[in-house]
Amino acid sequence: MPAQEVDKAGCLSDNRQMTEIAKLKVGRIPSVNRAEEVARKLADFIRSGAFSPGARLPGEHAIADQFGVSRAVVREAVARLKTEGLVTTRQGDGAFVGDWRSETLHLDPAISHDLESVLMIDELRKGLEAEAAAFAALRRTDAEMRKIETARARVAKITAARGDSVVADVAFHRAIAEATHNPYYVAVLDYLTQFVVPAVRASRGHAALREDFAREVEAEHIEIAEAIRRRDSAAARAAAQNHLDRALARIRRAEKEVLPQDKTRGRGRARVPRPDA
Repeated sequence: MPAQEVDKAGCLSDNRQMTEIAKLKVGRIPSVNRAEEVARKLADFIRSGAFSPGARLPGEHAIADQFGVSRAVVREAVARLKTEGLVTTRQGDGAFVGDWRSETLHLDPAISHDLESVLMIDELRKGLEAEAAAFAALRRTDAEMRKIETARARVAKITAARGDSVVADVAFHRAIAEATHNPYYVAVLDYLTQFVVPAVRASRGHAALREDFAREVEAEHIEIAEAIRRRDSAAARAAAQNHLDRALARIRRAEKEVLPQDKTRGRGRARVPRPDA
């Protein structure tokens, strides 16, 4: 590598870095959420190992030119990367790749209001919830079974009263995770659940869909709880998988019939309403 391509701090120069970024053939970013797209592409580039921890990212001008966006878009994209722990910033010195491999898992809170991201999170939860139910069936105590049943009944009671049952629903699934006797199921599911709550609340809260969804959810919860009661791990796993599959279908149905479409994103991409919207 020519000596002039390394700065005094030992970091690759902007020219060298942008040559590396150009290999991705990113081209111009379409007129969707440009900051999100730039952040995603830069995150992929960082995670690929192209930049080592501590390496300085190219300047705003260089990135903006490469992606065909404004500097304001680049600043927002870098802010997203900082939120995710992928980069750090030093005033007057630019952005640097963080030691992200040693960071705890951190997802951008904004994904809870993007339907595509919510569906991906729920897809991930499916495998975890299914195995949690299977282990709960094998390991639960009588006291834990009573807690699961109490939580299930509370969901049904609140739903019958046309209340907001989402928090109670979360408690039902958490009771199952606790019955695995594996604290990491609880920790990971607690973390992931926060991202899907707004979409579930929006879909269940609509009067036109409330009754159908309520009957489905109650039947699915009963199926899971009964399998755990019988200590039938295979049936508990299958019931939880079915529940998550149906949950995904309910969110997709709400996306078509209820949730607003964000026309600015170019693909009619649905956005989950924020609590203050």
